[in-house]
Amino acid sequence: MPTPNTRSPTTWSGNCPARALLGGALALAPWIAAAQDAAPFDRPGIGFATEVLDARGFAWEQGLPDFSSDRSDGVETRQYVLDSRLRLGLGAGLELQIASDSYNWQRGSVQARGGGDSSASLKWQLPGSGERFGWAVLGTYGLDTGRAPFSDEGASRELGVTASWALASQRAIGIYLDYLDAPAGHVWTFSPSVTCYDDGRLAAYVEAGFGAGSERERVAGGGLTWRWRPQVQLDASLLRGLSQDSTDWQAGVGVSIALQ
Repeated sequence: MPTPNTRSPTTWSGNCPARALLGGALALAPWIAAAQDAAPFDRPGIGFATEVLDARGFAWEQGLPDFSSDRSDGVETRQYVLDSRLRLGLGAGLELQIASDSYNWQRGSVQARGGGDSSASLKWQLPGSGERFGWAVLGTYGLDTGRAPFSDEGASRELGVTASWALASQRAIGIYLDYLDAPAGHVWTFSPSVTCYDDGRLAAYVEAGFGAGSERERVAGGGLTWRWRPQVQLDASLLRGLSQDSTDWQAGVGVSIALQ
């Protein structure tokens, strides 16, 4: 069973993101209808799944959108993000990912909209992974392709590792550890998660996240996934901030589509 995940960061320009999404879905429809095997997806959750796509397999994971809300000094700031992720299986347990905060809306003391930063990642499913246990590493290089206030204004480097253990009664536990070196500082993230139920079509999980370094967030929440078809997944997730330094609310809905 995969460890649940939500990762953000692929810059996509255009005047109508919804039209682009619809056009892409219609173009992929014949392949989706013919596919039989369930694809592994990285949405949603704090970490990422331990599985990788098969060689030449392709997946598109899209927030519709993801959302955050935080109140500071009596002012509430809300942000909506159409975050996109493209994944390509390379074989030999490797996978290439290109991702970005495709489009952002911010409401609050500062109102803005525009594209965010992008990233390129290489994911490797480590030796020893199987049906009962899996683990993987993800190395990411971030590029400041966005505009203020949606850009880190500099390159970033990130390395994460995730592990998952299958349990009885359609359950699993996961652990995620990540180190980020960004222009704003260094951040360590640790996240345990529990898949409470997974029958292959509907799955539910709970998770917590703990940050150290320049960001000290403490969050907890969970999410649901539903397999509309083996190669199409819909998701919903929610996180609640537990400390003063944490974002008050983070939530999202998304769709993931694969060709394998």
